[in-house]
Amino acid sequence: MTMVGYAGREGLAQGKDADLTATLLVLQSTGARVAIVAFDLAFLHGEMLRRIRKTFSEILEVPLSHILLNCSHTHCGPTMRGYFYDDEPAQHRMRASYEAGVIDKMPVLASKALSNLETVRMATATGEARIGINRRELDEEGDIILGENPDGPVDHEVRVIRFDDLHGKPKAVVFAHGCHTVTMGPKNLKWSPDYVGPARRLVEGSLECLSLFLQANAGDIDPITGIGADDDDSDAKNRLGLILGGEVLKVSSNLYTDTIRGPRIIFGMLAKASAYPRVPVVEEPEYSIAGHEIPIELPMLDYPTLAQARELERKCVEDLAGARETGARQAKLNVAQRYVYCARVLLDRVENNRKRALDATIQAITIGDLAIATFPGETFAASGMEVRRRSPFPETLFCGYSNGCLTYIPTRDAYPEDGWSFFRRYHIPDMLFLQSYGVGSALAPGAAEMVVDKTVHLLRRIWESRQDSSAVTT
Repeated sequence: MTMVGYAGREGLAQGKDADLTATLLVLQSTGARVAIVAFDLAFLHGEMLRRIRKTFSEILEVPLSHILLNCSHTHCGPTMRGYFYDDEPAQHRMRASYEAGVIDKMPVLASKALSNLETVRMATATGEARIGINRRELDEEGDIILGENPDGPVDHEVRVIRFDDLHGKPKAVVFAHGCHTVTMGPKNLKWSPDYVGPARRLVEGSLECLSLFLQANAGDIDPITGIGADDDDSDAKNRLGLILGGEVLKVSSNLYTDTIRGPRIIFGMLAKASAYPRVPVVEEPEYSIAGHEIPIELPMLDYPTLAQARELERKCVEDLAGARETGARQAKLNVAQRYVYCARVLLDRVENNRKRALDATIQAITIGDLAIATFPGETFAASGMEVRRRSPFPETLFCGYSNGCLTYIPTRDAYPEDGWSFFRRYHIPDMLFLQSYGVGSALAPGAAEMVVDKTVHLLRRIWESRQDSSAVTT
């Protein structure tokens, strides 16, 4: 099959660096149940997403708002429908077959999780892993390119959520961080979870339990090692994975679920020595669980005229034909094909007068004093930090790449001063925003800030309703 993530990749997958997995965590408390699923995939598209969520909803007997599907966004996974660079019928058939196979495995996954339910306690904290750098570099010509911007926003936070049995033995660890999974670059032709793989292996081997990685807000963040440029970039992948996994272990080592710090004791015969021995937990903490979703409509920029849209589509088709006639390399053909695909999406929107907006859903899953908010897009680091800063919950995690992925969600300061143009071809990453995702147009300035505001509003509403309920109960 073809591989996702790099238009410049030439060739088909030739084997695997490591397995791609789907890992499910089911949590249940006081009659409520939620499911968190971590996929080693770049994306989950609309139909596949709907069928998987529906499967979990039916088997786990929960509403869709209680199901969180997050993709690690690995660029060494298979191309999915809607995110491909070719127009080969054989590839389309393989994609459909692969997606059906993934969907068919989900009932087995859900059933296994239900059969393994046991009583646990939870603890959560944060650490810091400096494995990413802002990738929006301004070059000497005034264009944004994929590079390094040391002055740009970066969120180094690593959120760790640990679930232990009643003896304090880890049963599952969830960890989240925001950084593009691209250490294994476009020359790599092996399936790989990228740096997430070695990070999880380190955590699972040390704690003897399963782990889930949640991709946070990586829209403008690349690894500090850069995008891999060699056939095998395993060294960079392993280094970053060990840094991230090591931080998870460090944070986890400071989490206790079965004991608390007890009163001070004095011991010793010749000199007084004091200590604070740990004592067993007596009063069980409350872990109320809930899931919430709200719709959001993100405005898009004005479409070009019908004549302009038709001319743009004609030009893209002409460029692709010319590239084929001249025997262009696969990388150039990939890009040309993608331009055709996106131009046709735009033409469809203009011809059929479709609304200039994208419909999305903001989700919030709460577990005790922890809130996990999600959005289906490539959110930027600054957005995640702002949600966390304004959240009323003591512990907050915001993740993009969840329950689908519509497009890039740039913050207002990432927009060009002279605006976006349908008739200019941008470098990656800005090309991805306007001319690669196939949504027709760019989002209007302020869309990212709207996502943040609505997410914070949802969290505040949940928090206030909990406080009102607690006051009534008291």
